[in-house]
Amino acid sequence: MRPCEFGKGEVMSGSAWWVAFLASALVSPLVIYAESVHVSWVFGDFGSASYRLLSFEPTEANVGPIDGADPTLNVAIGRRYRVRVVNYLSHPFEVIAKGPDAAQDLVLLSATPGVNPSWENDAGVRWTDDGLGTVEFTLTFDLYNAMRVSARLPGYRCGFHAFTMRGDFAVSGLPVTNPIPESVPSSPVAVELEPVLEGLAAPVHLEEAPDGTGRLFVVDQPGLVWIIQGGQALVEPFMDVSARLVSPLGVLGSHDENDFDERGLLGLALHPQFGNPEHPGFGKVYTYTSEPVSGPADFTTPPLGPNQTYNHQSVIAEWTVDGSRPNRVNPDSRRELLRIDQPQFNHNAGMLAFGPDGYLYIGVGDGGGANDTAAGHGETGNGQNLETVHGSILRLDPLAPAATPESTDLVSANGAYRVPATNPFVGVAGVDEIFAYGFRNPYRFNFDPHTGELIVGDVGQNFIEEIDIVQPGGNYGWNLMEGGFRFDPISGLVTDDLALLPADLLGPAAQYDHDEGLSVIGGYVYHGTAIPALAGRYVFGDFSTGFSSPAGRLFEADLKTGAIHELVVGAQPRPLGLYVKGFGRDAAGELYLLADSTLGPYGEGGVVMRIVDVCSERLGTDLNGDCRVDLLDLAVLAADWLRCTHRDVGLCTP
Repeated sequence: MRPCEFGKGEVMSGSAWWVAFLASALVSPLVIYAESVHVSWVFGDFGSASYRLLSFEPTEANVGPIDGADPTLNVAIGRRYRVRVVNYLSHPFEVIAKGPDAAQDLVLLSATPGVNPSWENDAGVRWTDDGLGTVEFTLTFDLYNAMRVSARLPGYRCGFHAFTMRGDFAVSGLPVTNPIPESVPSSPVAVELEPVLEGLAAPVHLEEAPDGTGRLFVVDQPGLVWIIQGGQALVEPFMDVSARLVSPLGVLGSHDENDFDERGLLGLALHPQFGNPEHPGFGKVYTYTSEPVSGPADFTTPPLGPNQTYNHQSVIAEWTVDGSRPNRVNPDSRRELLRIDQPQFNHNAGMLAFGPDGYLYIGVGDGGGANDTAAGHGETGNGQNLETVHGSILRLDPLAPAATPESTDLVSANGAYRVPATNPFVGVAGVDEIFAYGFRNPYRFNFDPHTGELIVGDVGQNFIEEIDIVQPGGNYGWNLMEGGFRFDPISGLVTDDLALLPADLLGPAAQYDHDEGLSVIGGYVYHGTAIPALAGRYVFGDFSTGFSSPAGRLFEADLKTGAIHELVVGAQPRPLGLYVKGFGRDAAGELYLLADSTLGPYGEGGVVMRIVDVCSERLGTDLNGDCRVDLLDLAVLAADWLRCTHRDVGLCTP
C-alpha cells in the first residue's frame, strides 16, 4: 500500500468555491464539525511595541525563533488554532483583514472587551474566548476570503495597540478546483459489449453460482434476482424482496425512470459452499436491502437532532434455496443477521462478497448527507468513528452459530452470526465487526482471486474518486481525506496540503477527479482469456459524467502504478451512452457490465453485457486494429515504410 499521495491542482478562487456544494442539494442540514487544536501559540510582549513569541506547539509548526517580535504565523485552511496572551488585559488578540495601516483594518475576531464582530458567531469558525487571554478559532475558507476583502491581507493585531503590535498570517492549504489536471488517456485496449440480458430496471450486481452449474445471478435494484442459464434468462425470478424495501423508491418525487435513489436491493452473495450438501452453507444466499425502520437496530449512529428520524435501515439477511426448486429461494427461509440505522437515503454502500478466507465482507457507507457532517454523523464524522459501523467494511461468518459449534470465532451480540477472532478491533476499542474503515461509500468491491487482495471503489464527495487496496484495520481517510487530498468537512473542498494529518491514513491505489466522472463503480481484476491485453488489469467504471444524461465510462487501471486509462468501446470508437451501475465476473474470469439507459430504478432500460474483445477474430495482417484487412491496413504499412529514408542501411525498426 502506498502512503498518502497527492497531485498538484489549481487553487480555487473565492468565486468558484460554491460549485463544491451542488452535490449537497438533497441532504439534511449540517452539524458542527469538531476537531482538536492543531497549533497553539503563547505570546508575551515587548511593551506596547510588539507581541513576543514565548512558545508554540507542535514543534513542527515552523513559526520562527522564540522571542521573535510579531512573527508571521503559518496557518492552513481547515485547521484549528489556539492563541494565549499572557498580559491579556493590556494586549487582547484580534484576527483581522489587515490594511495598509491600522485605520484600514477590518476586525473579524476579537478578545477586546466590548468588541464582538459577527464572525465570532460563525458555526465553522467556532470562536471561543475564555476571558483569561486564551482564544481558539478555525480558519475556514470563508474566513480566509474575509481576510482578503478589498486587497487586504490575513493578519492579527493587539486590540489596544493596533498601530504597533500587528503581524501576518501565511496561509497554506488553499482549496484546489482541479486536483488532478491531467486527463485520463485512452487505453490501447478496445473492447466490445455483447448483450446477455435486457429489459431490467436497474441491474447492480452479477455473480456466478459456486456450484458448477454456470448459472449467473443478476441483482435488479427494485428487488428482484434473475438467473441466466445457458445464455437465457429464466422466466421466474430467483427471488423477489421488493415488498421488503422502502417504498416507493425515488427521492426526486417522480417515481419513474427519471427519478434517483441509492436504496433498494443492493447486494447479493452466495455462500462459497453453496453447492456442497455436506456443509451448513449449502444453498445459503445473503442479501443487502434498504428496508423501512422496524424496531431497534443492531448498529446505530450518533444521535439525530430533535424531531428527526432515521430514513431507513440496511438489513443483511440469509435465505435458503428451495429444496425442491433449485432456481428459487424459499421465501419462508429468511433469517435476519443484522440491521443498521441509516440517517439519510444515500451512501448506503451495499456490496456483499465472500473473501478467500470464507468470511462475508459487507460495505457500509457513512450514512449519507454530505461531507460526513449531517445529522447522525456526530462530531467527528462516521468515517473516523470506530464506535459505529458506518463508513466501514465489515467481516463476519454469517452462518448461524449453532451450525458451526466447532468454531472458535465469537458469537455476535445478537446471536445471529459469528465475528472472526482475527478481526482487527476485537478486544480493543472499536466495533468488533469492522475490518477496515475511513470510507465514504464503498459501493462495490471484490477480491483478486490470484492475490487475495480486497479492492474497493470508494465513491467520493465533490472532487475525487478512488480505488483502495484494503488492509486489515486500515484507515482510508474519510472524512479527513478525499482520495489522496486533504478534505475540509466544513466547506466540502480539498487541498493538497497533507501536513499534520494522522500518520496512519492510507492513500488510494488509483484515483481520478470529477473532470472524468461522478461516482466510481468498482469492478474486478481481469483474469479471463478473451481479452489477453487486459490480463491483470483492474476493470471498473464511472456512473456518468452527469446525472441528466447517460454518459458512463469504462476504465482499466494498473494498481501497482495507479495509471488509469479509458477503455475504447468498439472498433469504431463510440461513447458508452449508458449509466454504469455495476460489474460482474463469471467462474472463467470474464467480466460483465451492468448498465442502464435511464437514471432511476424504474423502466426497462437496464442491460447486462459481456465485455469481449473488440474483434471476434484477430487477424495478423489487421495493422490498424479495426478487425478487418483492407486498404487501410495497406496505408499503415506504406506509412511505416515511408517514415524512414534509411531502411536500406538498417537504421529503422521493421
